[in-house]
Amino acid sequence: MAICESGALPSHVGALSYSGGAASSFFGRRNADGLNDKWLALRDAFRAAGGDLLAIEDARSAALDFVIHVNAHRLRHDVPAFVILAESEFIHPPNVDWRMLQQYKGIFTWMPDLVRRGIGTEICLAHPLGAGVVDGYQERPQLLVMIASNKALPVWRPAVDLYRERVRAIRWFEKHAPQAFALYGHDWDKSPRLPTPLGGIVHGVEFVLPWRLQWFPSWKGVIPSKREVLRHARFSLCYENVRGLRGYITEKIFDAFCAGNVPVYWGAEDITDYIPADCFIDRRAFGDYADLYRYLTSMPETRYIQYQQAICDFLVSPAAKRFSSEIFATTIVGKVLDTLGRRDE
Repeated sequence: MAICESGALPSHVGALSYSGGAASSFFGRRNADGLNDKWLALRDAFRAAGGDLLAIEDARSAALDFVIHVNAHRLRHDVPAFVILAESEFIHPPNVDWRMLQQYKGIFTWMPDLVRRGIGTEICLAHPLGAGVVDGYQERPQLLVMIASNKALPVWRPAVDLYRERVRAIRWFEKHAPQAFALYGHDWDKSPRLPTPLGGIVHGVEFVLPWRLQWFPSWKGVIPSKREVLRHARFSLCYENVRGLRGYITEKIFDAFCAGNVPVYWGAEDITDYIPADCFIDRRAFGDYADLYRYLTSMPETRYIQYQQAICDFLVSPAAKRFSSEIFATTIVGKVLDTLGRRDE
């Protein structure tokens, strides 16, 4: 890496560009659930190295040395570009488009295949890591919750689609155990969103209708903080948007962990390569929701506390640190500055 005559690192100013909208939202006020912590940590790490990271829409007058894309999209600046592949190919197909990826000097990804082939630098999708809670059943009157938005894949992929599986789970519990289940999140006052762009069209029409049907009786509304709901429930359904991918582990399971809630997880094929099996309930182990419900309702409190203790042990272990905002930030900053330093030599 190039060093200035003063011995300090060269000052590099970059911009963050988001495929889905304004990157400035990543640097706003800290979210109650810490969703933007990793982006604030990334900016702080660049500043600690003598540089800075701006939102692309706030950098129009800045002389940029690099850009970082969140998800692959078209370049608009003639400077070295890097990309953080946050979404899967089912949500953002350009993230696996090799022609698109070739425009980047560095690729940061959770995809083991790209890392193994030497194409990408491994990162995990970072999440705030709390200390966990061991409190048993006494302060957790609610058996099971789901916190999610009423969404759908932009493509038709029924074999891997877990958005549709979320709806199946909701319907089962609404019919067979309505008092044991509560649903929270955005847009459940509308019909189950359909895959492909058709889903957005249908929801757009429903939004302007003068009446609303009660599509989901278990829906309790939108909440400002997931943790406040999770800390009063024993279990939560934590489904990723697709199943079968390797390395794709989002915030859902960590939201549950940090609230002392035991998650019922379905998503990453290799989840136990990252998180010990005794920290969560694997939905794949149950033939149907009746089997799952019997397991949850018959669990002794002593077994529940064992889950909670395993979660606490994991959260303070080296294995959990790979999901920290600090590791996320230092990995990216180190690679970017090293690449720019070689260019400056």
